Amino acid sequence: MVVVLAIVAAVPLANYIATSASRTLFLSRSNDADWFATMAESPLQTGDIASLRELAVRYHELYNTPVFVVDVDRRVIATSRSGVDVAESDLDSALDSTLAGRLPTEPPSLWPWQTGEMVVARPVVNNGRVLGAAVLRVPTDKARDQVERGLLLLLGGLLISIGAVVIGIVRPVTRWVLRPLDQLDNATHQVTRGALDTRVATDGRAPELRRLGDSFNSMALSLHQARQREREFVADASHQLRTPLTSARIHIEGLSRLSPTARFALSDIDRLGRIVQRLSRLAGSDRPGDVEGSDDALDLAQAVKERLVGWKAVYAADDLELIIGEMVPGGVAPELEVDDILDVLLDNASKYGAPPVEVSVLRDGTEVVLSVRDHGLGLGSRDLKKVGERFWRSAHHREMPGTGLGLAIVRSEAARVGGRVVARPPIGGGLVIEVRVPLIDDYDM
Repeated sequence: MVVVLAIVAAVPLANYIATSASRTLFLSRSNDADWFATMAESPLQTGDIASLRELAVRYHELYNTPVFVVDVDRRVIATSRSGVDVAESDLDSALDSTLAGRLPTEPPSLWPWQTGEMVVARPVVNNGRVLGAAVLRVPTDKARDQVERGLLLLLGGLLISIGAVVIGIVRPVTRWVLRPLDQLDNATHQVTRGALDTRVATDGRAPELRRLGDSFNSMALSLHQARQREREFVADASHQLRTPLTSARIHIEGLSRLSPTARFALSDIDRLGRIVQRLSRLAGSDRPGDVEGSDDALDLAQAVKERLVGWKAVYAADDLELIIGEMVPGGVAPELEVDDILDVLLDNASKYGAPPVEVSVLRDGTEVVLSVRDHGLGLGSRDLKKVGERFWRSAHHREMPGTGLGLAIVRSEAARVGGRVVARPPIGGGLVIEVRVPLIDDYDM
């Protein structure tokens, strides 16, 4: 019975050794594949592939790793060795995923009794369009040898463990080992939920667990500092901009009496002032109710319709279709910055989505919902969960201009009045961004 339990415990450890070796090799070569994908972007557009072929040959000679680049039609453009057959099952599967713009899947575990190479592929992308793929055929002999050594060590440890069971130390050892791991698991869940100040104790543990605890604490500290730097950057930027903007407004306000052009500049200064105010709020609390209330409710539908008058002209100038959907009156907190929210949503829809773009205001129970829908490529399920995070941008849109703060500001504005932002894929494709804010019951339509 003891032997069976020991074997059962060793199976996941053996799988971890094989999976870890595979993941380490994959990640190390993924960086090289990303570099080749970057270097191949210009040659795939210009057709000048001589330097790219030379880089591939040098890389092959240095790392004993064949590399080749294909275009979107799977034609081999540059390779470090001849005889590449893209129709091979492993290459064909990898190219299907890469040329479709999907994220690469984790490779299978490496075991000593297997053979073959690992395929690492990355798309060559320009302005969101896939031009081709860079592919590495990575030898796995050394990694499999490493797995073999790890399995032998595991077998030795298994025999030692069985001997330890015989002399009656299983229970205290198990309790000693699992307690810190359980604490580390709980701490990891706390960090995942946003408690970046979570730390684990590292005293009185095995050296390996101490190192693991120290690594976890260092990771949590780095995450906390990164979040703090983001907040400090936004706060400092808004603070530094406020004084010169105020001074500029005073000077331009004086000039506006003499020049019509200055009046337009004054309008732009006021808009910059509102942006600075939004950045300042973004750097502060995200909790709802962090505003000074007013007794008069704001009709969200009416405010949206008034703002859409200008946006219809903007969309028409760019030959984009803007559809005004159903507009149901509904009272919301007057502190809600409707113009700023709508500006962000319509600007994002025009840049990252596809026409037609439809705007509507509806009621849903105790909420009033401002909805903006486009008919673009939309977002994957993982990306939908990250919408509204500061400085986050979808992988498909990182080549386009932007800061990743627009939807974060929208989420902050909604939170100030007790609202929220929801992103979802609609039927028929595209993306819907909903700003849901509490309905003021006593609003008089």
